[in-house]
Amino acid sequence: MDQTLENGLMMWGKIMKKTNILKSAIVTTLLAVGYAGVPVQADHHAHAIMAARDNADRPAEDKALDAARKAAEVLIFAGIAPGMTVLDTNSAGGYYTEMLSRTVGETGRVYAHNGAIYWAFMKEKEPKRFADGRLANVVQIHEGKETVDLPEGSLDSAIAVLAYHDYYYTQDSRPGGGHEDVPAVLSSIYNALKPGGSFIIVDHIAPKGTGPDDFDKLHRIDPDYVQKQMENAGFTLAATSDILMNETDDPKRSPFAEDLRRKTSRFVYKFVK
Repeated sequence: MDQTLENGLMMWGKIMKKTNILKSAIVTTLLAVGYAGVPVQADHHAHAIMAARDNADRPAEDKALDAARKAAEVLIFAGIAPGMTVLDTNSAGGYYTEMLSRTVGETGRVYAHNGAIYWAFMKEKEPKRFADGRLANVVQIHEGKETVDLPEGSLDSAIAVLAYHDYYYTQDSRPGGGHEDVPAVLSSIYNALKPGGSFIIVDHIAPKGTGPDDFDKLHRIDPDYVQKQMENAGFTLAATSDILMNETDDPKRSPFAEDLRRKTSRFVYKFVK
């Protein structure tokens, strides 16, 4: 082989071994300039995720939230692909569940979980989007608890979008009251994930050094606190993304403030088993 060509191939090989953080950043940058510029073979099956986002059958109210929530970019960062089995923890009305459902396709499966508090807020009614088997690959879980009883090693990925902080939300609907037993929740999800499986967490950022009582009041959470809990549960932080950061956000303000709705600084962390 020509020495110049061999050196070039070796250099390319080194580039392709860069971290997931770099690869995620590349894909996100490509998305920012338009999907037409993303090659079909792009990492994380970006084409399938963008097709899910642009599906004509998605509700108009979902599409109206896309610019602020950046779900497609989050799922590309997460590495969600056709054929996967994914858990959407405290999925609420199912905005992310539908995106996941359309991305994993007929050969995949999505578990739409809602614990006791979320199920109570939903008035114990299944979202209309699931009526008449509309999303046939979705299985709903609302068993009145935050832990999940899924078969060991059955999940490729799990996500918690703007929901992790609610483990610390004091509300009468939680069995036993008070804060959730988060280590038990993480243990159940860890057990359900395959080796190498991922857990993606997106949440409103609370000030550094804050704790459970602050999370309860602020409806935000310190990402360092989350990382420590995840590592104690056996997970490793694999990648982070700043796609949902907002430098003007005040981490002490409520994310429900009218002028701050869907504009908070949100961390996006990918952990692996």
